[in-house]
Amino acid sequence: MILAISRVCGPSASPLKVVCTAEEIRLQCFMKYFSEEMKVNWYRNDAKIASGERMRVGGSEEMAWLRIWEPTEKDKGKYTFEIFDGKNNHQRSLDLSAFDEALAEFQRLKSAAFAEKNCGKVLGGLPDVVTIMEGKTLNLACTVFGNPDPDVVWFKNDKVIELSDHFVVKVEQSKYVSVTIKGVTSEDSGKYSMHVKNKYGGEKIDVTVSVYKHGEQIPDVVLPQQAKPKLIAASTPSTTQ
Repeated sequence: MILAISRVCGPSASPLKVVCTAEEIRLQCFMKYFSEEMKVNWYRNDAKIASGERMRVGGSEEMAWLRIWEPTEKDKGKYTFEIFDGKNNHQRSLDLSAFDEALAEFQRLKSAAFAEKNCGKVLGGLPDVVTIMEGKTLNLACTVFGNPDPDVVWFKNDKVIELSDHFVVKVEQSKYVSVTIKGVTSEDSGKYSMHVKNKYGGEKIDVTVSVYKHGEQIPDVVLPQQAKPKLIAASTPSTTQ
């Protein structure tokens, strides 16, 4: 019965398709029906591939696949899928150049995933809007992450803030950031941006500060939401404090 099905499904096998992720290269062959009970083989440069930890052979109802986990230059070659129907072998191959392109795409995706995982990040804690009375002290705190440890730079209305007794930033254990503006005045109103960045890129976060004078009617206050970080590309020139 399996061979009879293979005689129908073998000729229906599609050309090999390549799917790349940050973890693997997957070669796929679609057909009318597939079962692991069918007599199928995968080859690399005419050498039969045995399913193992790095090269895994399997499939679903309409697809046979070969998954190459964490591929390297040593895995380059011509790959062939073969299904035997009792009389004929039906083969589909992927040539060297196609696999070279797949390996380059895998390496790009892997690098991008690594950069995304390790770039500077703002993990939360800052509101998007702050309303405060003149003369008070404003304290904001958040947690940052990055590997290597990111630089933290503050801007007011898109200009770098010079740290002073009035505007103090502390970074503890390379991840706990606190910001203090002592004795706020109306001049401290504006848009504040914190940039958190290392060599892999980073994030920035905006906080709008509104200062009102003592005795004035408190402005209509919009309930603050957690500020949402925006990406900073790795190619953006870094700014030193």
